[in-house]
Amino acid sequence: MTPPRPLWLLLAALLLLLCPPRAAAATVRLLVSIGANVGDPDDAVLSFADDDAGRVRQLFVELGEVRADRSYLVVDQPASVVRQRLAEVTGRIAELRAAGDDAVLIVYVSAHAKGGVLHLGGTHLPLAELRDSARQAGARLSVLLVDACESGTLARRKGGRAGPEFAVSLEQIPLHGQVVISSSGPGESSEEWDSLKGSLFTHHLLTGLRGDADVEDDGRVSLAEAYAYAYRRTVAGAAGAGQHPAYSWELAGTGELILTEPRAARSALVFPAALAGRYVVASQPRPDVVAEVEKTAGRPLRLAVPPGRYLLRKRAGASTGLLELELPYGGERQVREEELTWRRYTEVALKGGHVELRGSALLGLVRMESAPVLGTGARLAGSLGYRHSWGPWWALGTVSFSQTGYPGVGLEIRERSLGAGVAAGYRWLEWTLVPYVGLGVELTGMEQQLRREREEEIEDTFDVPPLPPHRTLGVGLGPIAGVEVPLPGQAFALLQGQLLLRYLPSKEQPALLPAGLVSAGAGWRF
Repeated sequence: MTPPRPLWLLLAALLLLLCPPRAAAATVRLLVSIGANVGDPDDAVLSFADDDAGRVRQLFVELGEVRADRSYLVVDQPASVVRQRLAEVTGRIAELRAAGDDAVLIVYVSAHAKGGVLHLGGTHLPLAELRDSARQAGARLSVLLVDACESGTLARRKGGRAGPEFAVSLEQIPLHGQVVISSSGPGESSEEWDSLKGSLFTHHLLTGLRGDADVEDDGRVSLAEAYAYAYRRTVAGAAGAGQHPAYSWELAGTGELILTEPRAARSALVFPAALAGRYVVASQPRPDVVAEVEKTAGRPLRLAVPPGRYLLRKRAGASTGLLELELPYGGERQVREEELTWRRYTEVALKGGHVELRGSALLGLVRMESAPVLGTGARLAGSLGYRHSWGPWWALGTVSFSQTGYPGVGLEIRERSLGAGVAAGYRWLEWTLVPYVGLGVELTGMEQQLRREREEEIEDTFDVPPLPPHRTLGVGLGPIAGVEVPLPGQAFALLQGQLLLRYLPSKEQPALLPAGLVSAGAGWRF
């Protein structure tokens, strides 16, 4: 007997509830970033290939939807290790495909190359083998970025060639197959610059991926935008016979490959539309160039950079405009022309591109300190200070004051102290929160006013004067440790602790005693 139609519908609905639909397939990105400073014995040792590989990995993890556990950094390893890492990636892609997902593989390499062969620590890896390994890894789409001399032979092999003009915009970049981008054409050298602390092509590629290549102003940088930008800037900046990046592709399907999404960055520098000129953004205190943009008037620019401390430079004739920037917790920081501090270019150049713009700071602190007199309890003190810094090194002078009262044996004691201190030490400026250590010396003058119980009656009855005050002068010496928290503008907050071995002459207690101080406050750089 066939069940009635409403019963069949009910059973079908129950089956749908008990068996939820399969989740849509996800696209997973994987990255292999390879850097090798050391090539063959007769190759000049590169200085920044390793650093470039690390920067590429950091950028794709930050902006390119690559999870840190799906990115491989291979630095100064022989060809056998590179092959092993590519085999591991192939295995991970197979696992993803078995789970119903697909993969996009990005491979970056910066190293010596000659005749279409990578030189990796005295071993060789043909570029064609690298290309074929990436293609055969099983990813739906593979992107190979090669920054090496004569790497254009790899792109040319598949039919791509470097033409005289590459200001092209591919309307549709297919999403199935392989794309190869090389830093130089056949027979050309790829330049590495000390001033950039990296290679010319990778430097411009990274700047473009941070947002400067976003010609459509949609907060995303496509492969076409990134290549056109890196090509234009590399050709314009290359010396000698020149350097011409090249590309090739074997693709099918439709769509557009987005390499990075600067709009999703937690922190960014915003250049208003009215600004124009060449701006260089360098990290601090290690002056690595993070980005170099040629800003044109009329187009706003949002440049994605990680949280940290930066020095922005703008060259104008014989002068250089400088601006210190801090992005400690993310957020946007707008660049304003009126905030630039202008210095002679020779002054900046002689100091290696770094000038301490605001080495002075005023501080206000509240501190809790242990009792200088045993058994009288901790007390609060206020202090003012002036700090001067020379890069990571600092020196500080302070004055402090405290006042408290406590009972004695038949007495009421009021205590006042005035202190003057000097300290010096070192700060680790490369951290978002700036830790520091130092050594401080403090000179303390103390006065105790003693008032007996029923003081007026005693003075009238026995015709005696008030008890004289007790005064003493002490000195303390000890280490300081703290952390400085950058705030918007020139402000900062700090929290620090100090241990002192204090010498304070006294008849009632040992003259030499340990002491502890905890301080919190804020400062203003100028």
